[in-house]
Amino acid sequence: MTKAAAVITLIIALVAAGYLVYESTVVRTRYETAALACTNCTTVKEAAEANWRSVESSIATLQSKKKYREAEKLARDHAAEKPLNIDVPCLDCETPPPDYTRLGTVAVLGAILSAILFGAVKPGK
Repeated sequence: MTKAAAVITLIIALVAAGYLVYESTVVRTRYETAALACTNCTTVKEAAEANWRSVESSIATLQSKKKYREAEKLARDHAAEKPLNIDVPCLDCETPPPDYTRLGTVAVLGAILSAILFGAVKPGK
């Protein structure tokens, strides 16, 4: 009975260790790619908003100087640059980082427990 528990525990520890390797290679690479894409997405949104604030400021300046035609022309020329007020979430920004603690704990504790259980099994005499 103890030998079967030791084998099952060892298998669980090996599966956890294998998945830990998967997390540290595939999932980590996917997370790093998503983090870079999130930075690009955020930067593009901020740049578009800053550009539009600059255009609005120029329009307001022209209107304060009573240059309404020039302000209207500037508004028409830059109308396509106005960012939408729709807050579309960037899916890359929601990618969770890899979790090594749970898998590492299962792998280490499983290896220790299986070693203890294997040590408890004495060969029959």
